[in-house]
Amino acid sequence: MKQDLTKEVQARYHRLLEEVADPNEWAWAWRSEYNHGGFKAVDFLMEEIVNSGKCIGCAACLTICPVDVFDYQNEKPKDTWNSACVFCELCVDVCPVLRPTDQDLTRQIELQEPSIDEGFGPYAYGVLARTTREFILNEAQDGGICSALGIHGMQTGTIKGMVIGNEDPDNPQMGYARLATTAEDVLISARSRYTYQPNTLTLVEAMKRNISPLAVVGVPCQVDGVRQQQFSSIRLDVAEWYRENIGLVIGLFCSEAFTEQGIDWLAEDLQVAKRDIANINIKGRLEIKLRDGREETRSLKAFGKFARPACLYCMDYAADNADIGLGGIGLDGWTFTVIRSTAGHRAWQALLEAGWVETKELDEEPKSKEILARLSRYKRNRPLPALMPTHLEREAIGNLDPKHYYRGWEEGNSVKDWRPLPPPPPKKKKAKPKSGDSAQ
Repeated sequence: MKQDLTKEVQARYHRLLEEVADPNEWAWAWRSEYNHGGFKAVDFLMEEIVNSGKCIGCAACLTICPVDVFDYQNEKPKDTWNSACVFCELCVDVCPVLRPTDQDLTRQIELQEPSIDEGFGPYAYGVLARTTREFILNEAQDGGICSALGIHGMQTGTIKGMVIGNEDPDNPQMGYARLATTAEDVLISARSRYTYQPNTLTLVEAMKRNISPLAVVGVPCQVDGVRQQQFSSIRLDVAEWYRENIGLVIGLFCSEAFTEQGIDWLAEDLQVAKRDIANINIKGRLEIKLRDGREETRSLKAFGKFARPACLYCMDYAADNADIGLGGIGLDGWTFTVIRSTAGHRAWQALLEAGWVETKELDEEPKSKEILARLSRYKRNRPLPALMPTHLEREAIGNLDPKHYYRGWEEGNSVKDWRPLPPPPPKKKKAKPKSGDSAQ
């Protein structure tokens, strides 16, 4: 009976997609069942998102599940304890791939006025910033603003814990989730890693330990997952805890992440062990610091072939739904800082008043703002993830590139008119002149 109902909900969902219904209506495919006892949402999620290769790995389904149905393996959920499902439907309601965020989210997160959108999400004001605290600046990426927010919050008591990512000492460019509860924890985890790390997995630990107020640091797909957990229309205790105890969401600008195969390739190209790649920064190219003090650069285009295919299903570059958005886009030693909500405004003003940051106006680096708006618009200008092809369908046309899959194609009268083409064939190398020939 429950299995039949799950198929019925899935058919209803696909009917809404095919009829080009308002995306904000899609969630009613399952929400309409909640008051009738629910359906086995885990099966729907696994078939529709995980098994199809559309899962972005944000872990929202895992951290919202009240009975721990899921494990997390290879950057996606695994329904290890499928039989434990209690038909609450939360796992599908919080999935950012199944549906967009609800229309009233901007009211729920309390945007700071005046709120404008110049192509990279609603915000009240923005600055270029870097911390004045040398002990942070020496360890952190770009201007160190994310670390400064966390450490200052912990020292003043406005933050008790911070959901972040930490690096693997044997492979510093691969990270894992960490719940920081001290300034030292935050500092150890400073610097960016351009592979995917599911920071939000530690939300479960924070809830079990009742650590609050909590700050969460994540890339845009994780930010959307957190917001959908906080404000799910399915009101259960776990969603309520996140809503009441997550006090600050810091979003990191992100075009796409890269696979560990990319780090393998880079280590081989540099002729070093992976543990000796101390830091990577992307500034139109790869800027690499090695453990022995050497600095190298490599082509971002060459590295791009290792972009994580799942990142196609994220449409957000600038973490539009965060309280504060941060990125080092086109900057050297400074952080592009965007204040979006009242919570972000309070945290930022506290940092300013304490003298922990110095700032410059955005107009002093106009190119950064232009790049941010362009990259944000590009990620927005594609179908919603539920309407995109599956991983297997992308494989069939030979294009798993998340960055360029929709580049150069215009949107037709409906989403069904999107027809991406295979990537162009590689250019043929010119034949070397034979011995005795004269080169032209």
